[in-house]
Amino acid sequence: MKGRTPNSNENVVPLTGNTNPESLRERGLQIATDLKPDHLTKDGVKVYDRIAPHVCNPLVARLNFYNMESFVLMCEALARHEKLRKYLNTPGVEETYISETRNGKQLKNRPEVAQLNETFRQFLTVARDFGLTPAAERGLKANPAQGQLDLEEDYFA
Repeated sequence: MKGRTPNSNENVVPLTGNTNPESLRERGLQIATDLKPDHLTKDGVKVYDRIAPHVCNPLVARLNFYNMESFVLMCEALARHEKLRKYLNTPGVEETYISETRNGKQLKNRPEVAQLNETFRQFLTVARDFGLTPAAERGLKANPAQGQLDLEEDYFA
């Protein structure tokens, strides 16, 4: 079709069906329940149950059968991160400790701090793929659908 895209909305088809927010939440919960894998750890199940219904919501629709393993990795990484954070927040446990060596006292980080940082990095990497960070979500909204690109006919000539 030649010419400029019209600015009117006369060819826009209104959304039909139930757009009630409660109905959409229930549908997201149902989809998350149907997709839930059986090989999650106990802590991974808690994270999945908390996040998956939001990602399965029909208005978001970022989780499906094909990317479930990536989502499971994200849930497990977040579960490990939360467990490590809870341990480090325990009274009497600090992120550093003092070690007595032949050269004197040295302040060292606990190994759990490195594990905490690594699990956060793992979670954040996969969360970006699902658009679960503000920047990643903006990136998903910024890309127009393929049919909406405004290219001139002579653009590739």
